[in-house]
Amino acid sequence: MNPVDLELVKLKRQWQKVVSKNEEKPMLICIGEKHETDLFDGFMKSKLSEDEDGDDIFLLHYQEFNGMNSFGQSLWDEWKEYYEMLEKSEGNIPEWELDIPDQSYKTDAYKAFYPLLELKKKFPNIRESKIYLYIAPLRISDREELSLWVKEWCRICESSENKEIKLVWAEHHSYRTLSDISSAHSFRVNVDIHQLMQNTAAHTNRKKNSVDTDFQQQILTASNHLSKGRYREAEHALKTAVKLAKEQKNKQGEISAYFMLTQAYVADRKKDKAEDTYRTIFTEVDPNSPLEVQMYMNYGSYLLGNSKKSKAEKAFEKAAEVAETIGEYAMAIECNRIIGTLYDSVLTKEKAIRYFEKCLDIAKLMDPRAREQSSLRFVASMLIIKYEGNRDKKNILDGEMKSYFGDDWKVSVERPKAG
Repeated sequence: MNPVDLELVKLKRQWQKVVSKNEEKPMLICIGEKHETDLFDGFMKSKLSEDEDGDDIFLLHYQEFNGMNSFGQSLWDEWKEYYEMLEKSEGNIPEWELDIPDQSYKTDAYKAFYPLLELKKKFPNIRESKIYLYIAPLRISDREELSLWVKEWCRICESSENKEIKLVWAEHHSYRTLSDISSAHSFRVNVDIHQLMQNTAAHTNRKKNSVDTDFQQQILTASNHLSKGRYREAEHALKTAVKLAKEQKNKQGEISAYFMLTQAYVADRKKDKAEDTYRTIFTEVDPNSPLEVQMYMNYGSYLLGNSKKSKAEKAFEKAAEVAETIGEYAMAIECNRIIGTLYDSVLTKEKAIRYFEKCLDIAKLMDPRAREQSSLRFVASMLIIKYEGNRDKKNILDGEMKSYFGDDWKVSVERPKAG
């Protein structure tokens, strides 16, 4: 059994426990990191397999949520379309209509609940089955409306005699989409992603003693050690990865392993070794390459984290210089933006403005798609604040940004503190 299948088996056991202990709950919410909720989504999809045992019914829907008065209808429309196809092919299927109690509703959640209730009544073989309605909208027009829709669905379900129709949802444990659903039961899925990646690599590594696969294995092993605070073990794996990358003449892999090594040293409070490793990186990395720019940016971030502002500025200056030379304009803008932000205070406003205005000059060299993906909107929004009472400069900047991004180009930025 491969490692992913093993995680799905564990998740199946957890699901069975959650279901058995929360029979009265109208809704089950899986929470976790993104990789954990993605695994749960895969688990839900596995329930549609013909090999799946059990009498429970799983309905999976990824339709966009376009409002609390249309989402239930969109679900009902899809079910009805499929049902009408069955009627034509099977024959002798009872008519399925939407039978709604005479009540007032704030949303159209009832259009999703009552058809399922009616379906259970129509077919004796599923009257004892549980129906799980898993919704995972690819786009949500209004989160608050979605929460209201879900809450009303739960209220309708709780007021019904049938407790075997449940709503299922999955989301990040920290960045919640739904507001608190008091009647739902939330459960946490835990998957050690570093261990899973390492196990998966080991399972799929059919080319034993291959330098390339051995290198990847060392990187994954190091990631696993780092995630658990085992820094010496991580350092050993990364030094092996550097050696393997050199043998393979894999320059990008070598530099990436060195960079991970700096992270291991920093985490282990070995700042001198981290500095030495950065020096090694700058002697080994291909000059005038995007990778060199990225490493100088990483070094600048490291220096900022250690309160070395002047050295950090030099690192970002070097990164910006190389980026502009090789035509990596988005990276050059980002470096100048960071330096400008370092001087983003009332006392050093003019210096910040110089760096932000340099970003405008670089933007003129970019193609529209690259410009769209850069941090130029943020920079320009900062400059609008910096220009304060200078109406001419504001108007010129506003016109330039409108020509790039349209009227709605500004983004929200915080005003600088005095200092």
